[in-house]
Amino acid sequence: MDNATLTTLVQEQLDQLDAFAVELNLGSDMHIKVHADLNEGRISVAQLRQITRAIKGELGDDFEDYSIEVSSPGMFTPFVVEAQYKKNIGQSVVATMLDGNEHKGKLTVYDGESVTLTWRERVPKPVGKGKVTTDMSVTLTLTDIKQLILDFKF
Repeated sequence: MDNATLTTLVQEQLDQLDAFAVELNLGSDMHIKVHADLNEGRISVAQLRQITRAIKGELGDDFEDYSIEVSSPGMFTPFVVEAQYKKNIGQSVVATMLDGNEHKGKLTVYDGESVTLTWRERVPKPVGKGKVTTDMSVTLTLTDIKQLILDFKF
């Protein structure tokens, strides 16, 4: 099996599931790696098994010569494809910048070149004592972001 055949086969399965590939490759060591997720919701073990079976079916008797890894990308995997950004609009994320700074907030906008994060923050009142809760936002250019991951609260 070559990369083109693998890509076509997996993409057919992903289209049936309304899913997308985060990572898809066939290494020189005969290791097939597929990380996939649904456009809406989370991919199930049964759906991952369906992709694995399709790959094994295409390989036929040669499947024993390959190692096959089919999984979801994982909770703390940085976003790498556009579908991850689109899927997670409305979710809490952490953006680590190239300069080392971090920004946390809800991913509210993704336009292909930048993301906008929003959050609520207590700030001093403009006049008088005390603090007031204010809606804050920041727009970050993708080229300035080292990694963007989901921010899970445990």
